[in-house]
Amino acid sequence: MKMQTAHFDYVAEKIAALDTPALRAAYRDAGLSLKRYQWDITWKAGLTAYICDTLYPYLNDDHIQTALNRIIPAI
Repeated sequence: MKMQTAHFDYVAEKIAALDTPALRAAYRDAGLSLKRYQWDITWKAGLTAYICDTLYPYLNDDHIQTALNRIIPAI
């Protein structure tokens, strides 16, 4: 994984605050994909500007997706 540890920890902390069993169940019941859940919760966590300003200078979407897969492995 190319994401720096400090950046990974920051993203994981922000997502953990919103990642609930109820939200997971709602996405699962709606038939939405894991990837959709991961990126939606990233947006809900207010990480869009952080991703653009801090992560995109050295990462691309594939690198960020790898980190999201480790943070949120399944719904």
